[in-house]
Amino acid sequence: MGITDKIKKIFDSTLLRINFVFILLLLLSYISVYVHPHDFWFFALFGLAYPFFLVINIIFAIIWAVKRKKAIIYPLIAIILGWGHLSNSFSFRIYNRAPTEPDNTFSFLSYNVRLFDLYEWIGGEWVRDSIFNFILAEDPDIIAIQEYFYREDDPYNETRSFKRLHDRYSHIAFSRSTGKNFNFGMATFSRYPIVNKGEIRYRNTSNITIYTDIKINSDTIRVYNNHLQSFNFSKEDLDFIDNLAAGKTGRDISGFRSIAARMKQAYEMRSRQVDTLTESISDSPYPVIISGDFNETPVSHTYRRLRRLGLDDAFVESGGNGLGRTYISSIPLFRIDYILHSKDLQSYYFRSPQIELSDHYPLYSNFTFIR
Repeated sequence: MGITDKIKKIFDSTLLRINFVFILLLLLSYISVYVHPHDFWFFALFGLAYPFFLVINIIFAIIWAVKRKKAIIYPLIAIILGWGHLSNSFSFRIYNRAPTEPDNTFSFLSYNVRLFDLYEWIGGEWVRDSIFNFILAEDPDIIAIQEYFYREDDPYNETRSFKRLHDRYSHIAFSRSTGKNFNFGMATFSRYPIVNKGEIRYRNTSNITIYTDIKINSDTIRVYNNHLQSFNFSKEDLDFIDNLAAGKTGRDISGFRSIAARMKQAYEMRSRQVDTLTESISDSPYPVIISGDFNETPVSHTYRRLRRLGLDDAFVESGGNGLGRTYISSIPLFRIDYILHSKDLQSYYFRSPQIELSDHYPLYSNFTFIR
């Protein structure tokens, strides 16, 4: 064996060892959905990093294919073992066809509007106008808004756009108010009558869930509008993450400590919130739509708990495309907003308009009742 052959052998052997490390990390991401974050919160980080581990294993599979090495079997087996997670995270489905009975259908929009850009993260009042105009142009039958903001003495309340939206049946609940008459919360608007309202208020947080029973012709559904626990990263944390993505952090580890502490708290709080939420969903007398900002990816304990209730994911079932990311950030990989629904309902024409008026994209889907 020549020197060149020895070098190639050592290189391939080292490459295989590195591949085995990322195979292990990928397998840990699969396991993470079964681990309750309240017990071992750090396991959730493996699920959060699932897209990265998956892509790296795909790259290794391509490398082994180019080299015509049998080692390709290892990353391929690891990827196939997580096929369920793959199908929940990536979708290339064609739109479901519209039902033949249009009178049996309704449209649904879910949108985290980030307080209508109250603090001018993007540009101020024109952003609020644009959000209202977008919602009114889509004209969905039911609208679930997270991070809703309202001021009683705001002149904007007299505008045509505001009145057109609020002229519907509504369920608005505030989780926090200030002395300046600033009210923060959740809002569900409906073209159809609302026959019952309820709230789930979680401890030690301003995040809440509201549920709304809506009568659609001869049927009734229950809509859960959720904003589960946020990481609540500070500006310094977000700057650190941006620098990390750009490779500018150096040896500073203080940013990691702050981020880890916030993530630990959020994962543990969300796990308790989803315990309460799933209990309420199980007791619902009607078919349900579970929508909103879950602050969790599809490879997570929260997502698995909700899907185990027998719920379908509109993104997966009816026209989601690619990663379906809903959160706008410097690391564009995360789908954390959802429209889940009972099997009594069929979703079709799901889409997520790529408008940057918030730090989230809106979600839109049509539904029909399954007879």
